[in-house]
Order: sequence, then C-alpha cells, then structure tokens
Amino acid sequence: MKKIKFSILMIFTLLALNSCKQGFFDVNVPSNYIDDEKVSIKTQLPYVEVKLADMQYAIARYVGEYDQQIASYHIGGADTHERISLGGAWYKLYDNILNNLVIIKKRAAESGNKHYLGIAQVIEALAVQMATDQWGDIPYSEAAQGVDNPYPKPDAMQDIYPALLNLLDDAIANLQAQGTGIEPGSEDIIYGGDLDKWIKAAYTIKARLYIHMTKRSSSAASDALTALQNGFTSNEDDMQVFYDETYRNPWYTSVVAARRTGNLSVLWGEQLIDKMNGTDYPFTSITVDPRLPLIADVGSGTVYTGAVNGSGGNDANGQPATADLADNFYSAENGPVVLLSYQEAKFIEAEAQFLVNGATQAAYDAYIEGITASMDKLGVDAADQTAYLAEASVGLGGNAASLDLEHIMNQKYIALILSPEPWTDIRRYDYDANIFTDLDFPMNRSTEIPAGEWPARAVYPESSEVQRNPNIDQITEYWQPLWLFQ
Repeated sequence: MKKIKFSILMIFTLLALNSCKQGFFDVNVPSNYIDDEKVSIKTQLPYVEVKLADMQYAIARYVGEYDQQIASYHIGGADTHERISLGGAWYKLYDNILNNLVIIKKRAAESGNKHYLGIAQVIEALAVQMATDQWGDIPYSEAAQGVDNPYPKPDAMQDIYPALLNLLDDAIANLQAQGTGIEPGSEDIIYGGDLDKWIKAAYTIKARLYIHMTKRSSSAASDALTALQNGFTSNEDDMQVFYDETYRNPWYTSVVAARRTGNLSVLWGEQLIDKMNGTDYPFTSITVDPRLPLIADVGSGTVYTGAVNGSGGNDANGQPATADLADNFYSAENGPVVLLSYQEAKFIEAEAQFLVNGATQAAYDAYIEGITASMDKLGVDAADQTAYLAEASVGLGGNAASLDLEHIMNQKYIALILSPEPWTDIRRYDYDANIFTDLDFPMNRSTEIPAGEWPARAVYPESSEVQRNPNIDQITEYWQPLWLFQ
C-alpha cells in the first residue's frame, strides 16, 4: 500500500510550472515561474499520478449519476439527465497531466531513460482513454504544446483509439528495454518503480480499449483476451492511488466528510443497492451482498435502500434513502482511487469469452474470479464469500451454461463502484435494461433531452474551452452516441 507524501512546497512548485505550460492561452510568464529543467523528474511523476486519480474522480462523480450507481440529494444536474461538461476533469487532463507528461517524456528520452518514458506513456494512454470516452473527439496530437499552439484541433475518436494502442505497445517496449540513468523508485506512488506491474497495467489497459471496441471491430473480444494473457494476475497488481490524512481521498472530502457538516451531495443509487440488498435478485440464504455493509453507511439502521435518481435522495417508497457512502475503503480518508484492477480484468475476460465462445466454463470461471477478487479487495471473509457464491442468482449452481451477459455486466457494475467504466459499459450496450437490470429514467427528468433518449456523452467546457478555442465546436445533442458506441 503506497501513500502520498506531498509537501506544500512541492505542490506549489509544480503548479507554478503548470501555469506557464498550459494550453489555456495564458501567454504571460508568472513571476514565480520555475523552468522545467530545474524541476526533478522524480517530483513530477507523483504529481501526475495523483492528478490522474483526481481526474478519474472528477469524471466518476458525475457520470456515476448517469449510470445510476450514485444519486444526488439535490434535484437537477446529471441526476436528472441535464448535460454535463466535466470541466474539472478537462482541466486536470490538459493543465495538470499532459503538460507535465510532455516534460517527463522529453527529459526521459534525452537521457535514454526508457523506463520513465514507458511509465509516462502508460499514464498518458489511461488519461486520454478516460477523456475520449467522455467527450469523443478531443485535442490530442496537438495538445500540450503551450504557446506554440494555443488552439489545438481535436482528433477524431476513431483515430485516438488506435493511437493509444500503439502508444501502449511503445510503452511496453520501453519498459522491457535496458534502462539508463535515473530509475523510478519510491516516488512512483502507484507501483514503487515495479516495472513488471507497469507492463501488466499496459496490457490490461489494452484489454479495456479492445473490449470497448466490440461495436467497431469484429476481433475486439479476441484481441482483449490476447492482451489479458500478459495483464493483471491478482489484486496485488491493481493500479491505484492511496491517499492519506494530508492529501485526502476526494470521495471522502466531497461526500463523507461534507455530509458530517450538513453539506449533502450524493448517496448510493437505487440501481446499485437493489442489486445488493436482494431486491433485484432475491437471496435464499443470505440477507445482503456481503460487500454492501463495507461500502454503505446506514447509521443506526439495518435496512439498505438506495435513492431513486431525480428524487432528491428518496427511495422507491418516497422515504429518505438510507445508504450513504461509508467511511470505508473506497471512500475513506486514506482509501484508494482505483484506476485499473484485477477484478475489472476478470470481468473483461468473462465478457470477451462469452462474446467469442458463448457460455463456456472459461467465461464462467472468469466471472466467478471477478466476484471473488472484488470481495477479497474489500476484505469479505471466506465464509461470507462462500455463502454469496452459493446463491443461485450469483453462482448459478455452478452451471456455466446458465451464464449470460446480464450476470457478467451486473456483477461488474457492482464491483467497479466509483469508476467511469460502468457508464461506458452501459453505453456500449445501449442502456439495455435486459442486461442492466431495472434500469429506468430518473424522476423530474430534464426537458432538454428528448423523450426516450439517454445521455451519451459530456459536452465541452464552455468558458475554458469552447469560448477560447475556435477549433472546438460545442455539442448540443448530448444524447447522440459517440463513434465507439455506434
């Protein structure tokens, strides 16, 4: 478990560096500017890694309302299908991550340090993947050039995906090459300089990209399986950023801690809780999914109910929903933001096996291992794991032939909480309620989205990008599917 140990001086040094390197059209050099050559590459890496985690939070916080894992205590916004721009994530990508990666990659290449270069390329691939999955066409090939190109043109999503796959191939080659000069170590807050884990992460990101492309490529599922052969092999490989009491988990600060001072934001949604409390899938020998008490806080109560989206925090009976985010693991002060995980890899494998070969033993085994990895990560004890897998609606009586996409995708939905990936999965399957059980439109739904349509993408940040970059045209029909999902 790796913890962030940032000093205030380090943060402000890097912010000063960023302020002149950004692509947000501020061409004046600030008085406290520090030339990038004077900033250690070992200082820049942890900064970029934590900003990558912050970027994922800035996306998941809002698309989680679209995919209905979480719901809002307040009526409006994403919770009622209004458009979202994800401006915080856009800023972190272009102002914090890509600009610093340009410097890291340049200095690593100049010094022949292929290992630092490979790590930077993996981080870049993951950050840009998260971004293009929300906005579609985004500046990439012309991005992070600062004053040399203040108005970068967007690249088409269909060009970005192949570019990311090529980038990951380059990253793998660099990580496997003989290194020279400074080597990554404890400053790498994700893997502590473990190159084997970075290589596994690169392959697992490739698998994620491929499984996203099942509508665009007939070989995508098979390609995902091939990539996974070199991907994650246990929870120990998970790509994640742990926080601490100094730099706290954003889910904790914005939701858990804020709730304690009366600032209500979001709570668990009905869609997630009903999959875990026996409502959607009645249990025979257990009361609730054993993971539920570990992620949800019901105070002194014993009944777990999720909020109907658009209700302002009420359950299906019109009563205040009980399941808040818990001060535990994913949303604890020192909990992790999980960027990529072994459990996700196993669900990708289960889906890919199912798409290629149908309900086989291989697909079933990967499905069961994904559930097991999820429970292991949260610390569910062995007896509760056994009881849960014995439930007919979960373990299917051990009958692999009974497996279908509904089982795989619903269990992946439960496992990948507080991640942008469930929304991508739901869009890949066109919001199909036969696959994502009981999916329904929110209450008090916005009138700006046509009847029968679902949100399909984020719009571009208006003030920071559309009004400043003549090459970015605003999207109004945010229910139109991105290229990836057509």
